[in-house]
Amino acid sequence: MENKISKLIELAKKLPEDCLDEAIEYMTGIIEMNNDYKPVPPCPHCKSDGVKRNGRKNNRQRYLCGSCGKTFGETTNTALSGSHCGEAVWKQVISDTVNGISIDKTADSIGVSHSTAFNMRHKVLISIEAEERRTPTVLGGVCELDDTYVLESYKGKKLPGGFWRKPRKHGAKAQKRGISNEYVGICTGVQRDGGAFAASVTRATPGKEDVSSVFKSRIRSEALILCDGTKSYAALGEDCGCSVKNVCEDGAKGGKGFYNINTVNNFHGFIKDRYEQYRGVATKFLNRYNALFSKVFRSSNELVDEIYNIMVSNNTPRHHTVHDVKTLNLLDI
Repeated sequence: MENKISKLIELAKKLPEDCLDEAIEYMTGIIEMNNDYKPVPPCPHCKSDGVKRNGRKNNRQRYLCGSCGKTFGETTNTALSGSHCGEAVWKQVISDTVNGISIDKTADSIGVSHSTAFNMRHKVLISIEAEERRTPTVLGGVCELDDTYVLESYKGKKLPGGFWRKPRKHGAKAQKRGISNEYVGICTGVQRDGGAFAASVTRATPGKEDVSSVFKSRIRSEALILCDGTKSYAALGEDCGCSVKNVCEDGAKGGKGFYNINTVNNFHGFIKDRYEQYRGVATKFLNRYNALFSKVFRSSNELVDEIYNIMVSNNTPRHHTVHDVKTLNLLDI
């Protein structure tokens, strides 16, 4: 997605001083004309269609419901409620989030502070995660399951004195060899001709209960699960009532071709690439990013519009505050 916001800001910087008022007046007129042509939405409180326009506040149209008597704006009960930014800015934030652009670059391109860009990004992530909870991804057909690992991180937080490990710089490695409690396990599953899902529930290697808690309600009974023979994944056959194939056993017997987990390994590579782009992700926010990774992997070009429509939908309350950004559904392991 072309960054039109950044281009507009650069053009505004080059305007002569005596043209600024004219440019502001022209752009204000565009906003007001756009508001006038928008259809009157139903009431987000009682869903009534008996709604009329009720003036403007901060250059935004307000509405009055004739049934419940409440006033509202077009972003009431949506993820954009209370935001001073319009559709173009939010779509740029979504595009940068989808494409792995850093928060600092997003902040510079849309002309906001780092903290504002951070809060906007996490409202996008919260919306994606909430939609996944509302309409869970269920894997069927041929499914590949495996886990991958990322270093736990306290990015953005100063470690207290006497902490169990020393602070790490970006790019540092774990102090211990192998998979230890310095790593967070990400359980991943991909349907070969469908969706993907990733979630973290524990440090180090996920056990049978961990894998079951992630996938038990997300695997159809007719599915064929391909895994590398790990007992925790093999046990899903009983939990989900489906077939499980150990690709390592098949390879040892000379089998090849169909029985492999290359697709889920590609998903792992995608996650690791994004993790490096972000220079690590604070572990407490990891499941928000897992929801993003699941959504973006093998996605279409229409993903920005799809996520924006999720955020502006008021079928269910989607408004989240800055306090929610810091506290809602954090990973505590």
